Amino acid sequence: MEKIPTIFDRNWKGDRKVNATLVVTDFDFEDAIATEKLDGMNVRITVRNHTVVRVEKRRNPSKTQKSQGIKDPWYVDADANAPGDKYLFEAVEGTDFSEVPDGEWSAEALGEKIQGNPLNLKGHTLFFFSLEHWKAKVIFVDAPTDFESLKNWLPAQKSRLGNDCGIEGIVWHHPKTGRMCKIKVKDFG
Repeated sequence: MEKIPTIFDRNWKGDRKVNATLVVTDFDFEDAIATEKLDGMNVRITVRNHTVVRVEKRRNPSKTQKSQGIKDPWYVDADANAPGDKYLFEAVEGTDFSEVPDGEWSAEALGEKIQGNPLNLKGHTLFFFSLEHWKAKVIFVDAPTDFESLKNWLPAQKSRLGNDCGIEGIVWHHPKTGRMCKIKVKDFG
């Protein structure tokens, strides 16, 4: 799993906020689909016959691993008996899998006890951004891509999935190349 790049450069020696320098210069924004970035926990779910047979969670490299050149995250098995994974399994239980085909699917675990519940959701659920008919629920057709417009536009947007709340940001998905890039509201100074 590769980290999704932020579209603008950061002030690395200062506040780490973005500046107006576009760093994903070879990305085709015109043909990309802009979706709401959901603030939860990234998981990978394995489904067989509409039944979950494996739950994995994202693991980021440690500082030591980063110093060894490991930069991209990976998935590790979640443990139904571990207190820290409890709400991931509640999210699985709170999700309808009738339209999820067999396979391994990336999803975002969301809900009351995950990441501070910025979407103001009741209970816990999964959102399968890796499935097109789910992704369609969080599309923004009017998302700008230039620095000043995004800086003003992002904080004014309401979540397509949450209850009376703003969005964390936008992720652009290119349907032909599979490439993605992102921007968060908090990235701006």
